[in-house]
Amino acid sequence: MVISAFEELHRLGHLGRDCLHLVTRLVEEEARRVPEIRRDSARDLDDLVQEFLVDRIRPVTASLLAQATDDASVGRLLRRSVRNWMIDSVRKTSRGALRRRLVEVLSGDHAFEKVPASEPGAGRWRLTGAPLPPWTGPIDDLVRAAREVPNVRIPKWSSTTRRPPIADRPSIIAVAEAAFTAASGSLEEVQLVDVFAARFPVVLDPDIVYLPEGAENRADADEPTPEDLVVAADEELSAAAAAAGIVGMLSPVERRIVPYLASSADIRVLLACGPAQARQHADRVAAKLRQLVGEGEDREAVAKEVIRLCGTTTALG
Repeated sequence: MVISAFEELHRLGHLGRDCLHLVTRLVEEEARRVPEIRRDSARDLDDLVQEFLVDRIRPVTASLLAQATDDASVGRLLRRSVRNWMIDSVRKTSRGALRRRLVEVLSGDHAFEKVPASEPGAGRWRLTGAPLPPWTGPIDDLVRAAREVPNVRIPKWSSTTRRPPIADRPSIIAVAEAAFTAASGSLEEVQLVDVFAARFPVVLDPDIVYLPEGAENRADADEPTPEDLVVAADEELSAAAAAAGIVGMLSPVERRIVPYLASSADIRVLLACGPAQARQHADRVAAKLRQLVGEGEDREAVAKEVIRLCGTTTALG
């Protein structure tokens, strides 16, 4: 006999097959409205459904049993629960934090404004007084313009509990202006987040990759060590000055990690952590170094000097 989700819920006293099918459909629909929730990780639909159920199944079940009066109200209550859960989830992600910071900066500067409801692209952001149509081009064009902004400054950061800043406020404003200028139109907040995430990849949470047991102990004997690179390098004064500035932007923990980026085993010993955490720290520091060193012709010399400077101030205990 075919029964409704509402009837199934009250007969069983918990979510049954029909209710779970409804949850899956609603999670899929709401995920389309919140792209950050998938862009910030490799989660697929099944992962999202399972995470929602683990986090909310008890309060959701209690709410449905107490408030639902028919199938339609079951759907409305479930959709509201799914949507609120996704909003809470995004706030905890690196992309969510990035979006909040961008909105904070844009809202506090007269150079930017939101498109009024009466104009095309309502709710998007644009340069103040630039009534141009919504931008629809390839994101790579905007990222390229963002990367060409000179003198971007990243504040020194040492906290291990709070997320590092994207850049200082003037740098964020300069990069945003470059993106809007390249777009010649208004941009959605999610498009701005895409541009800044590509320009400042270090602000994103790295994916944790679990290695096979013992994999971190296997090393390529022919791979040059940071020390070999330092000995062979012919450092120039400009590269040394640039490297000193970069080292000053690294936290104490990051400076300790730099000499051992080629060895997860050493980082495990250094930080007293597991292989997955060691790889996560290494990936994050490596991404930050690539961003700070940049793409100049002297990038190799600068990178080698950064390694040397970090190596002279830290050692494995």
